[in-house]
Amino acid sequence: MSVQAQSSPGWSIDSWRRFWSNPSVEVALKRVPTIVAPEVVAVWPRIPKEVRGPAAYAQRVADLLTLVPDLRLELAEHAAHGEFTFIRWAARGTGPNGRFEGIGTDRIRLQGGLVVENLIMSDLAIFEALARLVEGGGGRPANGPATLRP
Repeated sequence: MSVQAQSSPGWSIDSWRRFWSNPSVEVALKRVPTIVAPEVVAVWPRIPKEVRGPAAYAQRVADLLTLVPDLRLELAEHAAHGEFTFIRWAARGTGPNGRFEGIGTDRIRLQGGLVVENLIMSDLAIFEALARLVEGGGGRPANGPATLRP
């Protein structure tokens, strides 16, 4: 775990790239609350309820890393427009059903350098396993229906 990953305030493409090149539950639980706003809302694939708040968001990342301890995301490309940043990523790891590779996209809305919304889009089957974990009580449950601002 790098000192920079712990101490740099706010979210950036570089901090995203550093974290997902070698993620850990420990770093996620410490770092996520420093890069998201208190009112953060996130929608994850195959999970109908949104995540609200820094603790729930950090726990969702931790749950994913618990399912896929060797998960790595590689930044394929990104673009920004106003308060929105779009990231296309490639994933690889070993989940409950073995090795996988695939792609996804995050649409991140920033305010004051903090994430206030994240819409994560991917058809990777690992998100079905994450949904079962979260909905089965293995992770912290999300609250409310998905209602991100357009």
